[in-house]
Amino acid sequence: MPLVLVEGAIIQCTHQGRLTFAAGDPRVTVQGRGVILAGKEGGLVFGSAATPVPGMITPCTATTPAGPQPCVITPATPDGWSKKLTVGGTPVLLATASGVTASGQGPGLWTVETTGQSVLEALL
Repeated sequence: MPLVLVEGAIIQCTHQGRLTFAAGDPRVTVQGRGVILAGKEGGLVFGSAATPVPGMITPCTATTPAGPQPCVITPATPDGWSKKLTVGGTPVLLATASGVTASGQGPGLWTVETTGQSVLEALL
């Protein structure tokens, strides 16, 4: 069973951008950190050195001739959602979560680097 993502989990993009989830859903917590619900990741931007964003750890290096155009995250594919653990009917995201990114260099991928906790696992 994969681990559940919580506030503080880190995701990364194809262009070495790293971003942490700043807030989780406080209705379910693990070690005091709210879980990350499916859909909350969609639309997040990794940020660049020129345009940092909240939660950015490492800037995305995607660029165009006009300048930096960091990755924008699409929602995780359903294989990264728990089918058993939900909060208010919405699945939580798991360590297996991943998805497509859009940037100035075309589509890429995002994946989970760390889950933010090592206690709670959930069924796919």
